[in-house]
Amino acid sequence: TDRFFVVCPNLLGGCYGTTGPRFPAPDGLPYLGRFPLLAPLDLMRVLRIFVRQLGIRRLRMVVGPSMGGMVAWEWAIEAGDEVDLVAVIAAPLRTTAHEIGLNWLQRRGIELDLQEDRAMADWGQMVARGVGMLSYRSPVGLEEKFGRDWFQEAGATLAERGMYNVESWLRHHGKRIARRFDPYTYILFTRAMDLHDVGEDRGGLLAALDRVRCRTLVVGVSSDGLYPPDEVHLGADILSHIGKPVEYAEIRSPHGHDAVFIETEQIGHLLHNAFERPLRIVPTAAERAARRVRIGMLGAGRVASRFARLLAERRREIREEYALDIEIAAACDIDPAKKPGPEFAGADFGYDPEALLRRRDIDVVVETTSGTGASALIEAALRSRRPVVTPNKALVREHGERLEALALENGVRLAYHNAIAAGWPLLYAVERPLGSVAVASIEAILTCPAGVILEGMEEGLSREEAIRRATSLGLIEFGPEIEISGWDSAQKLSVLLARAKGLRYSVGDIPVTGIDRLDERLPRAALHLGLRVRLAALFEERADGPVGGVLPVAVAAESHLGSVRGENNVVVLRSGEMGEMVYIGRGRGGLPAATAVLNDLIGLYHPSRSWTGRYPRASRKLGPVPFRRWLRPAGAGAVVADGPSDDGVPILEALPLESDSSRS
Repeated sequence: TDRFFVVCPNLLGGCYGTTGPRFPAPDGLPYLGRFPLLAPLDLMRVLRIFVRQLGIRRLRMVVGPSMGGMVAWEWAIEAGDEVDLVAVIAAPLRTTAHEIGLNWLQRRGIELDLQEDRAMADWGQMVARGVGMLSYRSPVGLEEKFGRDWFQEAGATLAERGMYNVESWLRHHGKRIARRFDPYTYILFTRAMDLHDVGEDRGGLLAALDRVRCRTLVVGVSSDGLYPPDEVHLGADILSHIGKPVEYAEIRSPHGHDAVFIETEQIGHLLHNAFERPLRIVPTAAERAARRVRIGMLGAGRVASRFARLLAERRREIREEYALDIEIAAACDIDPAKKPGPEFAGADFGYDPEALLRRRDIDVVVETTSGTGASALIEAALRSRRPVVTPNKALVREHGERLEALALENGVRLAYHNAIAAGWPLLYAVERPLGSVAVASIEAILTCPAGVILEGMEEGLSREEAIRRATSLGLIEFGPEIEISGWDSAQKLSVLLARAKGLRYSVGDIPVTGIDRLDERLPRAALHLGLRVRLAALFEERADGPVGGVLPVAVAAESHLGSVRGENNVVVLRSGEMGEMVYIGRGRGGLPAATAVLNDLIGLYHPSRSWTGRYPRASRKLGPVPFRRWLRPAGAGAVVADGPSDDGVPILEALPLESDSSRS
């Protein structure tokens, strides 16, 4: 700092110069086990004397992490009128039985060092340090750092059992502490932490904290298993309740208790300008029960801006209804000329996507770019075990299967199904019956662009001409391949099946054939036979297993599937108990992509807003739908024939055709 002088003294009992157990007592012999037992209050009182000896009468700030945080609590209680701000980082008001038990285990190892057997001493310190290191880190952080990677692979015998990287890391730190840390100091300080209880001899916690006479900043660590954030938050909650100037903040990190030494950037951000900013209201324990979700936004365009505004409008409602406290922590765009709008005022805004992904305080990545260029960034986010939400159909179509598999391997999700549902109003009409009846079969037209393209081909347009017309009408948003390949219909069918059957089918589980290779003569020729060619989504529950798929089929012009025109879709559900149910409606809607992104984000944590994430993966793929008759091209027209045809399309069995007839 260039503003304040920083004093960082060694604690009494430490092994770096301040009097400790190895120092000589008045009788000339080392104190060793005769050294006085110390509590954090004793350590604070010695520091206070030291500060006065330096001629300092008032401190701008006292900052303490971990055991230093316990000492900082004592500063606030004993000498709050001598300091402007006390920052307590990852320290509770008192230690619990669990924390005392962990320290006991460490001391049992350290005590082996007191028996003057060098090998046993080193082994004891190594074990003690290992217990400590594991308590300082979180399971997520260890898995991210080491996984199951080998330091030395195992052989075939017990003597060649190998060593994992995490074991090597523990051994390394055990050897380091054996070389640099005095065993008596280790025992002294762990016992000092056991003795920490600010309410002892002060009439309890409430009476003790009522003595605080300074502003206090209390900081927890989200993944801290040693001193959980709930315990740390209690101090801020009590101070707030009795009207003391206090604020609470929480470091987002996978590193457990060690985050206080690793996440220096986050801690620095909290301490910087701590006096200039107004006090933030301390959340109650009930409010803290709401899961805090910090978002990193890739892209800051129209969808991202609308999402940020929508989140700000609905944040309180989301907290109350879903127990989620969602905030945008950071956002970035690759265009340095793009300036952030006011909706990103509370977020760190930059132009380096990779730097955003390196942040440890990001829980979820929301990708709102266009095209497929962000796939590598999404892959990096998934590998770092962070879920990704995207409304980008083009990216999902090209890379979705690979990215979903990667997400599954890393225990997170790639969420995008609400983005598909957002532009499909008919889905909301069929949602209730899908979840309330036993659906035996589904026949549906699920994409209006493909239907409009086929209608153009019925009029004599080529496929490319029909695609251009559909594009000019604003029906094709992400490129024609998504529609004509059958991919979009397959995604929507998977959503229908999730609701109807309670199983999650991926696009790879559904046979898909698009209209991109359809013989251009068939749509027009089919009209002369009383038929229409449509890109249909089909499902049927059969005795030998479910069948289904997305493919072009010929249907009777007067049938449910054949009668839809323009932007309309149709879903025909059949159930043994309810018979046939037909739903016809628009295939395009005005539900903004921002709303879809928000629903997918909530769906990561709350199943009521997830189309498919709450359902188990289907154990088998859908089999192909069997057909009896096919429509085949013949010259300038078409004929109906038995058996499959490589250049034709199948006819649904329900069509009222004579068994042996054919017309041209």
